[in-house]
Amino acid sequence: MPKHNDTPSPHAITVVEGRGENRRMVDDFAKEAKKRGWDFYQLLGINSDHISRLDFDSIPLEYIIFRDLTNNNYIETERLLLWLKQNHKICINANATGGRICTSDKHFQQGLFMMDPFLKKYALPTFEAKTKANVIAYAEAGRVHYPFLLKPRLGTTGAGIILIKKPEDLDRVDNFHSYIIEQYIEPECDYRVFVIGGVAVGIMRKTGNSKHPDDFKAWSAGCHKFPEKDSATQSLLSEIATRAASVSRLEYTGVDILKEAKTSKYYLLETNFAAGWGNGFIETTKANIPAYTLDWFEDLDEGRNQPVSQAVTHYIDRRKKHLPVRIQQDYDAILSGDGAILDSYDDIFANYSNQYSYDAGNLFTTLKKAYQKLSNHPTLKHDYINLVQGIESMPLSWAGNFIGPEVGTLHDGVILSAMYLYILHKTDKM
Repeated sequence: MPKHNDTPSPHAITVVEGRGENRRMVDDFAKEAKKRGWDFYQLLGINSDHISRLDFDSIPLEYIIFRDLTNNNYIETERLLLWLKQNHKICINANATGGRICTSDKHFQQGLFMMDPFLKKYALPTFEAKTKANVIAYAEAGRVHYPFLLKPRLGTTGAGIILIKKPEDLDRVDNFHSYIIEQYIEPECDYRVFVIGGVAVGIMRKTGNSKHPDDFKAWSAGCHKFPEKDSATQSLLSEIATRAASVSRLEYTGVDILKEAKTSKYYLLETNFAAGWGNGFIETTKANIPAYTLDWFEDLDEGRNQPVSQAVTHYIDRRKKHLPVRIQQDYDAILSGDGAILDSYDDIFANYSNQYSYDAGNLFTTLKKAYQKLSNHPTLKHDYINLVQGIESMPLSWAGNFIGPEVGTLHDGVILSAMYLYILHKTDKM
């Protein structure tokens, strides 16, 4: 609990925590809050009395992080999330696709990835393990081959994963309906990518223990850990991870990606709703996750009281250094009036058309036409008033303040935002 004085902090952050082993994460958030002069609170449990009375023992609910909910009632927590959204509080991952439980379900996750035009080539097909006979049928039909994994649908930290090398191994399994079937991929290495507010803020490469090559869990746990420094690998993993966060609508997530040893192909394993860094992520990558998280809270809070153009510009400027160099350069070029680069984005945005009324594909086409018309044949300002007003009336993106509605990542959002800002600038000058 914070020490109160006559001048309360303008910000108060509350961490909802359930597991004692996550103490490190709670403490790190508390330290970062203290650096900024913020009040810090911890809520250890949520029950129906709390929810019905909205009485949390004088703990404010302004900025909320659900670090873990293992010891809380999921249904009551969903009710709290609903109240937070209705009262316009800023909460990490309050709008997860399908709801928090669905987004944590590994079978649901892979289904989302398979639906996405970009991610489907990195998705790892999974199947429901309803019964022993059902699992054997998938193997006999060639949908999976030995060895494969049985994973708890809602498991964490690798707990409960079973390597199935032969049909007899299935005799060890109870409650098949709580598992999914996943093809085992022999790894060259694993990656953990942290995505906060639409950008990948750090990438850690993990390799297993060469002294125990048969310990398949050692690879995911990461016996040896390194910061990923290759720029091409960084760019690709960043794009995979931010797209996975986007389709899951997670502003804060740890994305796990595997590189296959034989083919060097990348596989998207999962997104983690309440990702931690007890695995050495901060020490390895030097990425200050609590600081980036509080930056996200701060930016969204400031953006509430700013004109859309200012909120968008500020949000992108704060995250620009985490974007691939190509995206940074293209953003600057579009703002300066160099629209030639836009043609290279036609195919990318074409993948995201006709899915939503304000989807990224249709918005790109509309903005590109207006951008080119203004660049080549300036007209009267009022011709673009409706377009600008329409954009500024749209809900901003899944991750915060950038143009780019349901479909797309910050990579896409900065391109859309650059066109919007250019049009706004040109019309204001007319």
